[in-house]
Amino acid sequence: MKLTTYNKKRNFSATSEPQGRPQAKSAGGIFVIQHHFARREHYDFRLEHNGVLLSWAVPKGLSNNPNDKRLAVQVEDHPLEYAKFEGVIPAGNYGAGSVEIFDFGTFTPSYDLDFGIKKGHIKIKLNGKKFNGEYSLIKMKNAGNKNENKNKENKKINVEKINKTENKKFKNTKENNLWFIKCESAQKIKNKEIKNSNKNPFKNCSVQLCTLTNKIPTGKDWVFEIKYDGYRVVTYKEDENVKCLTRNNKDYTKRFPSIVEGIKKLKFNCILDGEVVAFDNLGKSDFSLLQEKLKTAPNELEYVVFDLLALNGKDLRTIPLIKRKEMLKNILIKSSKNLIFSEHIIGKGKQCFNFAKKNNLEGIVAKNINSVYAGKRNEDWLKIKCYMRQEFVIIGFLTTEKNPLLSAILVGYYKNKKLYYVGKVGTGFNEKLKKELNNKLNKIKSDCKVDFLPNKKIKANWVKPKYVAEIKFAELTKDSILRQPSFVGLREDKDAKTINLEIGK
Repeated sequence: MKLTTYNKKRNFSATSEPQGRPQAKSAGGIFVIQHHFARREHYDFRLEHNGVLLSWAVPKGLSNNPNDKRLAVQVEDHPLEYAKFEGVIPAGNYGAGSVEIFDFGTFTPSYDLDFGIKKGHIKIKLNGKKFNGEYSLIKMKNAGNKNENKNKENKKINVEKINKTENKKFKNTKENNLWFIKCESAQKIKNKEIKNSNKNPFKNCSVQLCTLTNKIPTGKDWVFEIKYDGYRVVTYKEDENVKCLTRNNKDYTKRFPSIVEGIKKLKFNCILDGEVVAFDNLGKSDFSLLQEKLKTAPNELEYVVFDLLALNGKDLRTIPLIKRKEMLKNILIKSSKNLIFSEHIIGKGKQCFNFAKKNNLEGIVAKNINSVYAGKRNEDWLKIKCYMRQEFVIIGFLTTEKNPLLSAILVGYYKNKKLYYVGKVGTGFNEKLKKELNNKLNKIKSDCKVDFLPNKKIKANWVKPKYVAEIKFAELTKDSILRQPSFVGLREDKDAKTINLEIGK
């Protein structure tokens, strides 16, 4: 009967929480503190007793400061298996949100727990990694325990004196479930308060890449997102330190000052994957506008985050995508306005693509909901474009006798370490951009290094394959030449040696 309330509140076909049954206690009493990112973020404090876990929700978490008294709301008993539970409780379920183990260890009661529960005063010694010392759980005055009125210290305590914010979070709680928890004495440990000190499990990583396709996958195993037009950036937040790295591990931290400040406001150490973008007046990401704002208004850039690779020291790349996204959404709630969660829909790829095409967006991304983050290009992530567009290496530029300023650029791509010519691009430039490109390319003039050039008589100013250009085009001809190409922008975040042809002939 001890777990009846627990079981009634949960749909075990939808949640991965353990169903469990009361068990005989183990060799030593265990305790666990779980950080619960639910609608009301809090910490769950649990003590093993008589085959179950006695449980309290502690809004502000335990403190090692004897002067602090923290509200603790007693909730239903949990099964012992719950002490090892970490994961995401899906939306629509009781306690929806992510659960992480914050501390784990054993405890020793100062006297019989049943007597302490009846008395309304539990006194224990915790032996954990973060909390190590003597603590008291004391039932509040007027909380349904007559013996509590005899406690001199409790006469000074009432619901009104507990932090008002905490009360608001648990305003519907029954009075006889209200306790407070305080530290009586703590051994010297690094953490005086509950603070996130878990270091990130890795310093850099290979990003997950999309495979281009023109077939939209069907079924409920796929989520669909809008494809954003910006810089792919993985951010590493560790305490007050933030680093922004491109897919080629170029450090762009100083280029995104407002995004860095926004990430610093997150409460947790984490590694995020997303796209830095600039939105136009219609709400569409615009790569040309992004390049302009990088120079003139970097604080107006925004970071659309679509994946969570690590949280509080735990590597999440091997858990299913849908769980990573659920956890991501929880930690971005109430975050800085320039951090945006990349919303998705499940199993409606055609509708998503039609929306993108109607609104003249670049395309959509399809992701398998059970996929791990492999850090490579595979078919777990697919991209479906509304029009042809990809990066190419700038291999040269054209000028005229009358005008030494470039009139077009020549572009190519690598295949098996060989450089292939794919055409010239003469539109998409304004005069300011032409001058900027002209200056950059004149500094890297070189002999022709193209391995496959269809017309050996092309007269051009050849350059070292250093810069990468984003090109929009109608199609690739049978001769592997771009038709109706247009310049979109320079991709300083991409390495020229990594540029391959994404589409077939």
